[in-house]
Amino acid sequence: MTWLFPLLGFLVAALAALSRSSARRYLYAGGTALLVAFFTFPFSSAIGYLSREAVYPTPAGLLPSWAPLALIALAGLLAVLPLAPRLQGLLGAIGGVVVLLVSYAWLARPVFLAKIVPLPGLTEAAIAMLAGGLLFLMLRERNLALALVLGLALAAGSFTLLNGPVGHTYFPRLEGYYKLILPLPAEESERLIREYNQSLAKTNALRQEIGLKPLEPIESLADLAGGVPKDLAAEGVRLVRPSSLRYGTTAVLFLAGLLLASGLFLMRNPELVEEGDRTSGLTAAAVFLVLVPSFYATEFSLGRLVEGWPFFVNFLDRSWPPNLADPAHNIFPLQEVASQMALTVEIALVGTFLAMLFAVPSSFLAARNLTRGSAFTRTAFTLTRAFYNIDRGIDTLILALIFVAAVGLGPFAGVLAMAIHSIADLGKLYSEAIENVERGPIEALEAVGASGTNVVRWAILPQVLPLFVAYTLYRFEINFRVSIVLGFVGAGGIGFFIQNAMASGQYDQMIIGIIAIVLVVNLIDFGSSWLRSKLV
Repeated sequence: MTWLFPLLGFLVAALAALSRSSARRYLYAGGTALLVAFFTFPFSSAIGYLSREAVYPTPAGLLPSWAPLALIALAGLLAVLPLAPRLQGLLGAIGGVVVLLVSYAWLARPVFLAKIVPLPGLTEAAIAMLAGGLLFLMLRERNLALALVLGLALAAGSFTLLNGPVGHTYFPRLEGYYKLILPLPAEESERLIREYNQSLAKTNALRQEIGLKPLEPIESLADLAGGVPKDLAAEGVRLVRPSSLRYGTTAVLFLAGLLLASGLFLMRNPELVEEGDRTSGLTAAAVFLVLVPSFYATEFSLGRLVEGWPFFVNFLDRSWPPNLADPAHNIFPLQEVASQMALTVEIALVGTFLAMLFAVPSSFLAARNLTRGSAFTRTAFTLTRAFYNIDRGIDTLILALIFVAAVGLGPFAGVLAMAIHSIADLGKLYSEAIENVERGPIEALEAVGASGTNVVRWAILPQVLPLFVAYTLYRFEINFRVSIVLGFVGAGGIGFFIQNAMASGQYDQMIIGIIAIVLVVNLIDFGSSWLRSKLV
């Protein structure tokens, strides 16, 4: 099924070209992504004695084992060269074909033994350069020389820290993280096969004692069950299986199809170019390079979703019809849902109100246009903005867990968590509204000697009050949804009811809570929209 990935890449580029989109953009995107994937994406598996000893080398790490893999990087480089459209399309199409041939040739290679050789300091240097480069990009428009100095200083300091005892103490996996795969001579493979077969009688005797099926003699490394013996694994020897697909393999195959199609269409029609292709291509490559490992890390799998479909069917069967009341057992779920839903709304109301009380005055201190007058106000601005940034970085759910531990289970913990987190969100929105007010009324009042409080009362508040109301209503909508989740950590409300119903398997009661949430969410949305239309 590996052919699906290049076919998908081909279709993406083909559909874009048929819609008259720039084909050159996809050459830039595919070439850049190939170059990065060549050095960073895992391409195969190298198995040790235990599963945790497995290594997943990149194409660059596998170069000592098979030099033709370098053609992947070369194809990516040729695709991003700023040449005439037809020539760039030709090189892109050739590069796509070459990458496909090299990739499939690698997947067809036999299993082999290899020595793992770590490259100390390489990963640390890459992280340090990335940190320094980001700082340089952030500061270069203000002061190029200063940005360069600070970027180099940050890169040097980061490398020194990460590559020293401190970095290796707190991040032990960084040390020698990047590895080369050096193939062992054929004699080593023959020796391993011979020793494995010689020890098979003893191994099978032990397996028979514990009721396991006996193992058969092997003729090649491909027949080897599991990984390499323990003593070889301790020496850094691994069993490399080229045919084992990793997300880097599928990404490279997809990009090969993308290069092939975009190159062919650009050769056929050199007018499929647009201004800014390089920038948009780099952006698309960055998105691709972030999404691919993210899908892998989250174990995204449509197959598992299909396998789990019977659970959804079973869930619906047990949830419907809803059990609104069971007087015989003194159970009244609908009444409980109504009570808990009212509590959820009240948690959101109180939390939003408390946040507003603190956010309104603090937002004036966080407004840049009102705090330029003195060193004291500038300090207040910096501290207030710093508080907002820290507060917004701590999720409401984390705050709820802390307050549940501090004040116990119940809605009070949810109110505190919601109020504290909402202060920063509302304060930031309020301060941005204040920064965008018209200067005319402010200057007019200042010209006649009005005090600061009068300027705020008569020049600023009339302009920002409608926005304050709109932001507060919007935050209340968000807080209501958040308060549902807070119930799952013991902060009360409808979420607490749903959690208890699920834990006890009472799906016919839980479904009432879900229906109530849908109804109330829509009511609140309509109500707040109507209020905003009247007040703003």
